[in-house]
Amino acid sequence: MNLIEIPENYRSYLSPQSSWMPAIDWNVKLFGAHTQEVPCGWKVPEESHTAFELMLILRGSQRTRLERIRYDLREGDILLIPPGVRHATDCREPEGLHYFIAHFNLDDPLFRQAMRRCGPLHFRSGSEDNERLKSTMQKWVRLIHSDGQYTTADLFRIQAGLFEVLHLLAEYASNHTETSVSPTAGHYATLIAQSIKSAFSMENVQEQKLQHGDIRIEQIAADLGISPGYALEVFRQVYGTSPRSYLSELKLHEAKQLIQQPDLALTAIAAMLGYSTLPHFSRQFKRWTGMSPREYRQKSGHVKVF
Repeated sequence: MNLIEIPENYRSYLSPQSSWMPAIDWNVKLFGAHTQEVPCGWKVPEESHTAFELMLILRGSQRTRLERIRYDLREGDILLIPPGVRHATDCREPEGLHYFIAHFNLDDPLFRQAMRRCGPLHFRSGSEDNERLKSTMQKWVRLIHSDGQYTTADLFRIQAGLFEVLHLLAEYASNHTETSVSPTAGHYATLIAQSIKSAFSMENVQEQKLQHGDIRIEQIAADLGISPGYALEVFRQVYGTSPRSYLSELKLHEAKQLIQQPDLALTAIAAMLGYSTLPHFSRQFKRWTGMSPREYRQKSGHVKVF
């Protein structure tokens, strides 16, 4: 972020010696951060996310497969998985596994492309980069309250931890990659992502009565004054996936969150996500995850609601 935005009413007061910080207008999100202890045999089937996934092994070991690459993570190891990378995880440690995991998103195109060019990052315990990142992540772990009660000050401390992580990752990427995305491509890719997220918001889906398939890249491109082909090109360049896949991942993430709320009927969830019928939503969810919404709800340990 290197644009300097100077308020119009300040310009007449500036001297040649004035120095300004850049304007910062990022959409940053942290969610799903938690610690968990699991037994030998625990596993997570192959999946992908629209967000970055960052994991620290606190005790034990785990095996993670990303595409066709296997990572054997030991105590103290850190793994960063970029958005859109399919991965599966399991624990074969006889004494089980204790880990910390966080999902986060940042819509800055330069950061996203730099991290995508780095690919999955395995910071092995004992390395200099690992020690710096692990120190910050351990501070995060100590901020977790077992009762789930957090003050506003707690939330600021948690978010400050995220920004420290982002700083370390951006610093690492700058030393290991060269950014090639143009400012124009980054600008339009960000606008496309924001348009998709805005169109898919629960409020907009309900207000506009949007159905599955109503959010189209052609319309978004037309609204931005660019061609659909250029929109696809710049979005893939920055986000590493197509707008359609990006939207599907957003829907899948939202669907999982809603399904885990036992007071919500599956028919209501289908409607909230823009599906005209529960069977239509169920077929799509099964294509995404290999199981129906009802099976996913049972597997996640929540009471069934029809």
